[in-house]
Amino acid sequence: MKLVGVSLSPYVERVLITLDAKGMLDEVELALPPASFGTPEARAVNPSGKIPYLLLPDGMVLSEGQVIAEYLNDTLSGPDLMPSDPLHAARAKLLARTVDLYVGIQTAPLAKTITRGIRDEAAIELALEEGLPFGLDLLESHITGEQYAVGDAFSFGDAALIPHMFHFLVFLKEFDVDVFTGWPKLSAWWEKNRESDIVTRSHGRMAASLEFFLERIRAAKAQQAS
Repeated sequence: MKLVGVSLSPYVERVLITLDAKGMLDEVELALPPASFGTPEARAVNPSGKIPYLLLPDGMVLSEGQVIAEYLNDTLSGPDLMPSDPLHAARAKLLARTVDLYVGIQTAPLAKTITRGIRDEAAIELALEEGLPFGLDLLESHITGEQYAVGDAFSFGDAALIPHMFHFLVFLKEFDVDVFTGWPKLSAWWEKNRESDIVTRSHGRMAASLEFFLERIRAAKAQQAS
């Protein structure tokens, strides 16, 4: 199997965290997208033109990070990231869905200022003043575990949160945003998990991926200046 995407994408990284938690990172190859997002070439492989997508041995393509993560969770051996308790499972799914619908969409315009050199002031202002605080409020209300986000074991709730913590720590500081002040449960969860092996490996991959993008920007600017 081949996972197409880059680790800086929190949705790609969610899949890699799932594999890591199951001890199955070596079972899936990570490959760079063959074309830019949204282009006809990208849509020829994955109709949405987005990442991540999973290429299966029979040629079938699976898209959307959470869908891919759940498929791999169901088909590979290792710990189950979906809680057995129905309520805990629902809360884990709710955390993942909240990240997808209410958080990631708000951090995207902030990240683009660094990774693509695109600065949309209106989108940034809206995200910082309204969208992101609302998304963080939702996350705060959905975190119910002690050590972990939900229940007493690592789950899809944690896998969804970890990549966005990298975005919070790296991108939001550029805008003087502190996601921990005012969100005590999120802060407590992070303090308990920030030095875990899974987080360390995940954020290491994301940092390397960010450097890849920054190097491309530096190279493009150098070429323009020459």
